[in-house]
Amino acid sequence: MLDGAVVGALVFLALGITALLATTWTLIPQINKTLGAYEKLADTLEAELGPTLKEVQKVVVSVGELKQIAGQRVQDVSTKVEDVTGNLTKVATSAKKESSVYGAGIWAGLRSYLEGKDHKEYGDKKLPANVEVSRKDVIRAESRQVAMDRGEENVGLKR
Repeated sequence: MLDGAVVGALVFLALGITALLATTWTLIPQINKTLGAYEKLADTLEAELGPTLKEVQKVVVSVGELKQIAGQRVQDVSTKVEDVTGNLTKVATSAKKESSVYGAGIWAGLRSYLEGKDHKEYGDKKLPANVEVSRKDVIRAESRQVAMDRGEENVGLKR
């Protein structure tokens, strides 16, 4: 009886191994196809990845150069903006001085006009009545010229 059980177990084992081999035998062509596809993928990646990485490296280098150029241009523009700001400050200061000079001149002219009744005439000049001036002094005063900085150097007129 023991011999019959061992023989039955061996037969059952043989049938199981046969079924397993039959199932595995149908999978072997599919496994071969899959391994072939993996080999082709590896070959394609090897062929394509090298040049692609070289192109990526070129792009990274170009981006770095563009970044450097852009930084330099920003620095140049910043310097020019500072120069323009300085020039505008000079022009504003000059205009402020000029306007105060013109304001003082207009005020003096208006005051002179309002007080015009107390003036003497010497040629084409009117002088206060209490001032003693000779004709020679009037001519000397007319020939004298007062130089006034009106900011021409800031706008390129004075060369």
